[in-house]
Amino acid sequence: MPDQDGGNSEKLWGGRFSEPTDREVEMFTQSISFDRALWRQDIKGSRAHAAMLLKVGLLAHEEERRIQEGLSRIEEEMTNGTFPYRDEYEDIHMNIEKRLFELVGTPAQKLHTARSRNDQVSLDLRLYVIDRSREMAGLLAEFIRVLIGQSRRMRDLILPGYTHLQQAQPISAGYYFMAHAERLLRDRQRFLEIDRRLNLSPLGSGALAGTTLPIDRNHVARSLGFSGVTGNGLDAVSDRDFVADFLHAAVMLSLHLSGWAEEWILWSTREFGFVRIPDRYMTGSSMMPQKRNPDVLELIRGKTGRVIGHYMGLATILKGLPLSYNRDLQEDKEHLFDAAETVRQSVTLFSRIAGESVLDGERLREALSGDELLATDMAEDLVREGVPFREAHAIVGRIVAYCERERRKLASLTDEELRTFSPAFPEQYARVLTPENAVRRRNLPGGPAPEQVEARIREIERELDGR
Repeated sequence: MPDQDGGNSEKLWGGRFSEPTDREVEMFTQSISFDRALWRQDIKGSRAHAAMLLKVGLLAHEEERRIQEGLSRIEEEMTNGTFPYRDEYEDIHMNIEKRLFELVGTPAQKLHTARSRNDQVSLDLRLYVIDRSREMAGLLAEFIRVLIGQSRRMRDLILPGYTHLQQAQPISAGYYFMAHAERLLRDRQRFLEIDRRLNLSPLGSGALAGTTLPIDRNHVARSLGFSGVTGNGLDAVSDRDFVADFLHAAVMLSLHLSGWAEEWILWSTREFGFVRIPDRYMTGSSMMPQKRNPDVLELIRGKTGRVIGHYMGLATILKGLPLSYNRDLQEDKEHLFDAAETVRQSVTLFSRIAGESVLDGERLREALSGDELLATDMAEDLVREGVPFREAHAIVGRIVAYCERERRKLASLTDEELRTFSPAFPEQYARVLTPENAVRRRNLPGGPAPEQVEARIREIERELDGR
C-alpha cells in the first residue's frame, strides 16, 4: 500500500517512488503466476545465503536461526498448498521475503543483504535447470532400460528395416529397439552435460558488479553443491545460455520422440499392423465405434512444435539484449517451465507405451514375404566371388526386375536360373537367402547380428551404471 507520501512502501524498491504503481502495470509485470515453480530453489538459495551472512558476521546467530525457522515454515506452506501468494509482490522472491517478514519480523529484512534479485533469479534458475536436467537424465535412463528389456525379449524377431519408407534390409526387433535407445542415450548425455556445465554459482554478483560487503561467495557455492563461482558479475546476472542449452536438449529429445511416434502411428494402422499398443494408451471415436486412435503418440508428435516454439521464443528474447540484466529475461521462464514439463510427460508416457506394446510376429512375417530385402546380400555375395560391386549391383537389379515380372521370389530361383544372370553365383546359393541369415551374417560392430546387439547393450548398461 502507498506510504504517507503516496509512494510504494509495499514494494521492496518503493522508497524511490512518489506514487503507487498502476494496477495494470502490476498485472503486466508480475511473474508470480508462473515463477512460483522456483520456490524450492529460492528457499534453498536463501538458506545458503543466510548461513554465509552468519559466517561473515552480517547476521547474528539468533537472526540466522529465526530466518532458517521461517524458511522452514514457508517450505511447509508451499508443500501443503497454504502459502498466501500475493500478486502485488510481483514474483516468488518478493512473496517469500514478505512472508518471511510476517513470520519472523526484522531479521527477514537482513536476508537480502549483499544480494540482488538479479543474482538471486540467476541462481534459482540455474538450480532449477540442474534439477530438471538430472530428472530428465534419470527418466531417460529408465526409458533406455525399458528398450533394453524389449530388445532382449524380441532379439530373434525379424522385421523389415526402412529407408524412404520403403523396405530396405531385414533387421531384428532387438536391433530396432536399440536404435531408438541410441538416440535416447545421446539425449541423456546432452542433459548430463548441461548439469556438468552448470557448476558455478552466480550468487554474489549482486545487480551486476558484486558488493562492497565482506561476503564469502565460495562458501555459498560449496553449500549449494557448486564447484566454484562465476567469473564476471556483468555476465552472470544476464547469462541464459544454460536455459537455451536445456531447450536445445529438449528439442532434440522431442524430435526423436516425434519421429518414433510417427513410425508407430503408421505401424498401428490396419495397413501395417506391426505393433499392438495397449488400449489404455489409445482413445476412441465419438461416432465410429470401431476406432482405436493413437492420440497419445499424436500429441507427443504435436507437442514437438510447442517445444521448438519455446526454443525459438527464448532465442528471440536473447538476440538483442545489451549487458547486463534486462526485464525481457523474465520471459525466459514460461518457455523453460512449459518445455520441461512437456518433455517430462512425453518421456514418461512413451516409455510406458514402448515397454508394454507388442510387435506382431505373424504380420511381420507376412511383410517379409517379399524377399527383395535380400538383394543387397546377393550383390555382396557376388563381390565375395570377385565381381566388382557396381557390376554386382546391376546384376542383382536385373534379377529383381525379372522376379517382379514373373511374380517370383528371389529365394525361389534355382542355382541354374541364378547363373543365367551371373556364373559367379556359388552352388546351392539360393538356400542361404533368408531374412534370418541376412541378420546373422551382419556380424560386425554396430550390426544387427544378435551377439553384436547384446555386446552394445552391455556397453550401454555399463554407461547407465556409471562404470
